[in-house]
Amino acid sequence: MLAAYLAAVQRKVLKQKVGLVTVSPQSALGQWLKHYRNQLEHPVVSGWMREQNIDTASVSINPATGALSAEVEGVRKTFLPRDNSGWGQVSGPLLAAAKVVSPVPGSSLQPTFDGETLQVKVKLVADFYGEYLPKNVTEARAQIRRLEHNKAFDPIAPNDPLRPAASRSAQALGVHKQHAAQYYASAPQALAFKRLAVDVANNLPNTRAQAKLWAETLIFQLTGKQVDADTIYLNRFKTANTPLSAETATATGWEHPGEEPYSSLRLPDALLENFSEHDGVPGSLDQEAGLYLAGPGQSAKGGYGAHNQFPLAPCALMHASWKTDFQAGMTQKIDNFWSAHTGDYETAIRGEFVYQARKQLKAAQAWPPAERALQAPEHRFTREDYRLVMGAVPNLPSDENAPLSVEQLKAKATANGRVQAHALNIHGFMSSDILRFSADGGRQVLYIPGAQPAFLRFDSLEKLNQWVTEQTRDPKKREALVAHFPLIYRQDHAAGFAEKAATTLMPILWFSHVGDKKEGLDTIFEKMATGTLKGPTINDGHSPIEGDVFSTLTTAAKERMTGDADVMIKSNSEVNRDTWLNDITVAASLLARLAPIAAPVAALAAVTGLAEGVLGTEKALSGDTEAERNDGASKAFDGLLNVLFSVGASGSVEDPFLPPEDQPIVPAPGEAPVVESLQPRVPVNRLQPSQAGNISEHAAANGEQLIENATRNAKGIYQVKDQVSGLDHWFIRYTDTTGVGRVYEVRGDFKLSHDYVQIINRETGKPVMTVHATADGEWARGLGPGGKWPWNKPSAPPGKEAKPLPKVSDAFVDLEGRKLEGAEQIDEYLQMDDNVAYEYSIRNVEDNGVIKSKIGISWDLAENDFQIYASEAAGPSDFSSSEYSEQFTKDLARFNYSVVVKNGLTETRTVLTSTAQDGLENTAEKLRQFEALIPNPKLRARISEVAHQGSLAPSTKYLNDEATGLHSGFYLGGKDTEIIIEYDAVTRQAKVNFVGKSTISQPETERYKIPEVEIITKRTLTITESNETQDAANVYVIDKKAPSNIEFTLVLK
Repeated sequence: MLAAYLAAVQRKVLKQKVGLVTVSPQSALGQWLKHYRNQLEHPVVSGWMREQNIDTASVSINPATGALSAEVEGVRKTFLPRDNSGWGQVSGPLLAAAKVVSPVPGSSLQPTFDGETLQVKVKLVADFYGEYLPKNVTEARAQIRRLEHNKAFDPIAPNDPLRPAASRSAQALGVHKQHAAQYYASAPQALAFKRLAVDVANNLPNTRAQAKLWAETLIFQLTGKQVDADTIYLNRFKTANTPLSAETATATGWEHPGEEPYSSLRLPDALLENFSEHDGVPGSLDQEAGLYLAGPGQSAKGGYGAHNQFPLAPCALMHASWKTDFQAGMTQKIDNFWSAHTGDYETAIRGEFVYQARKQLKAAQAWPPAERALQAPEHRFTREDYRLVMGAVPNLPSDENAPLSVEQLKAKATANGRVQAHALNIHGFMSSDILRFSADGGRQVLYIPGAQPAFLRFDSLEKLNQWVTEQTRDPKKREALVAHFPLIYRQDHAAGFAEKAATTLMPILWFSHVGDKKEGLDTIFEKMATGTLKGPTINDGHSPIEGDVFSTLTTAAKERMTGDADVMIKSNSEVNRDTWLNDITVAASLLARLAPIAAPVAALAAVTGLAEGVLGTEKALSGDTEAERNDGASKAFDGLLNVLFSVGASGSVEDPFLPPEDQPIVPAPGEAPVVESLQPRVPVNRLQPSQAGNISEHAAANGEQLIENATRNAKGIYQVKDQVSGLDHWFIRYTDTTGVGRVYEVRGDFKLSHDYVQIINRETGKPVMTVHATADGEWARGLGPGGKWPWNKPSAPPGKEAKPLPKVSDAFVDLEGRKLEGAEQIDEYLQMDDNVAYEYSIRNVEDNGVIKSKIGISWDLAENDFQIYASEAAGPSDFSSSEYSEQFTKDLARFNYSVVVKNGLTETRTVLTSTAQDGLENTAEKLRQFEALIPNPKLRARISEVAHQGSLAPSTKYLNDEATGLHSGFYLGGKDTEIIIEYDAVTRQAKVNFVGKSTISQPETERYKIPEVEIITKRTLTITESNETQDAANVYVIDKKAPSNIEFTLVLK
């Protein structure tokens, strides 16, 4: 094994064909590769690959991201753990093994298996055994001599973060195999349920998408042009002018210079809203509106006319739209959906219900008493509450850790006799999806699909009545609650209307006291909020559900989807009279109103982002962009699959990554055992990242008194209002490396969903350290390596679910707190480092006439004990009688040097230049200029010891190190370095300032320059005259404090 590796290293540095390394089956790497192969060839995995038409010989896996890349019918395709392909449901043990075999982030794994022969790339061998792959002959000789002398790979340090000993031991391998067997026993069920749910979600009627297709079809019929309908706007104006010439003539005969539209809708939205009776008056629509390629904001840029029109009169579009009945088409699509997917929809919402009940029970059991006491009474879900609601699915096991099957979830069952299930009925208006469970003694539990938590419990019907009334008094909570009722209930109406609507929408439920209703739900809620409506809000006997609860919910969803679409879309038969909901913007509202129906499935399948509301709690957004929402929904879906189908869902099975009691894998020849300590082979870089472990100096004075009466949220963050300014400040308790817990202020732009905050300096507001919420409610610096397998983790409580590792892009948000679109591009290049404090910037730049966003991130690398290496020391020079560092004289001809001389209030800057073609004469000429500007030879000598590119080495090493800076595979390149030497003739002090500009490259993909990225490294070294130096021959000393600054900027694509 060792000999094969060394031979490959020799071939690499000698520019020969490296080839593959044959791995000994008895070696540690060989045993893990064999386990990896077994998972790759497992029937569940290979069966999935056959379904996807994957060429198994082309499979390549990125262990860090879980991505699989392979040829599918001749085309390279990528599968991700959280996409809808099902890869995430079959890949768990395979990816776990891959991370052991190939532990370095950014690497890909594509071993070759030929019978019993295992062959891999030489880099994988180096990564597994913790070796660096030599880049030149000198490095190769040193490595070969060392390994041949030791006759084995060097032992792995016990604290190696990428290769923890416990994850590579014989016991770990055995537990991997055991858990893989358990995983694949349930994987087919998880995969089947995901496919069912994704199929339902993908086929949910999408009104907005259909409207866009409708608009594009009409435009093509009228103009013969293929367009993106979202780039065309119907703008409406108050006034209009006649164009002054033929050159400025428009399709409507009118223009609108200097005026902003009072209404601007993208074309699909305009068609959904339909056209009013007034629009049908000849000439009125074309005078007051037009189709344009720009929305609002053009009044100061020439207004709206021939230069930005879409050449089609809106009246022509209106008449064409009237010839088609969009509502009839949508109604047909809705009918088709329910005809094909009723059973699967019912199965999906039944699975969601069980998942939420199990998750909430486990969360309640995990909360410590102190945290539980802080929760609202309705959130204190108990095991008795769990048993009550699980009575809705009496055919399923009540054990919250028992694995289920898809067939069990498909089976219908009538609620058992102990459970009284009702649709929530408020003053005679029945919700289409909120369930109310009643227990003997009056206890009530609500199930609210899409809310977090999904179950709310009340000790009595009176308490529930009070809670509903409280919701009506808060506009946001009221809107969240009313979204769970059909639109047809919202507005006031004629007597008898509600009874007709109720029997149409919910024909299988029992109704009373609705026939005489004239007031809609909006009016009822308003009266409840003001206290003018008396009497009980909820009647205990209203709307009982007989038979299977989820069949009832499915029927209600079907009827509501049809009814809401009928209300929201103005059909052509009604176009000449406004409906009583004509003030609602259809395109925006339709998805929001259908959200309670679609969310239980669509959110799980991560196919759409729907509006969410939290009842009775502070609203917490799960993500600011569509990508974040999809990612969050996908992770929630993974949690559902784990809780419903995994054998180890309780988390009680032994963790395969716990430190073993027995010995690691017995080393094969050429390997060394793990030892308790290991001295580093490579000299430690003299400049380390910020030593931010002890931050006690940044603690808030009198912190405990400051937060004594403050409001504390569930994450342990205290909110304190400044009595003078009225501004809010946020604090946490944190114990740094001193071991003493103190109170620190944190930045106020944190997000609870991210589980991390930045401690700041209270005086400057600058970040000091990033800390993360731990499972036990504390705050800790950094994130340690993973512990449990994801399919063996217990379901985490709400607010404590596993969160993604923080990314550099997380901090780039707009003024409304939403993540900047495209910011995630920076994560491809740059790793997050918890040991440094970042500062962020966003600005606009012009790129070939296009305005783009340029994001930046900068941080300092601290240096508090700067020293000169022997190779940098000044000595006799071939260019002068004065002493200089050889590093300095070499760099004079390479880089741009300038000298700034300060003399009181005057300052002159001289660029060191030379016209000499010969390199040595070039250096000599620049050196003569340098000597003329700074007369003191001892000071010049000291300057030369730092004024060379070696002073930028800490930044370069940090960025190229695999554990920090750039991601593996990216390297600095294309340096443009400027060195500015400042000399103060009065104080006889000198400063050497460095500004290095670099691009980055990715040689393995032949990207030798990535133009949108720029890295600027800066450093200043200060030299002063001192009487305290022990070197009498040189009274000039270099300040020990010499931090470096790195700024990484990226122009977003």
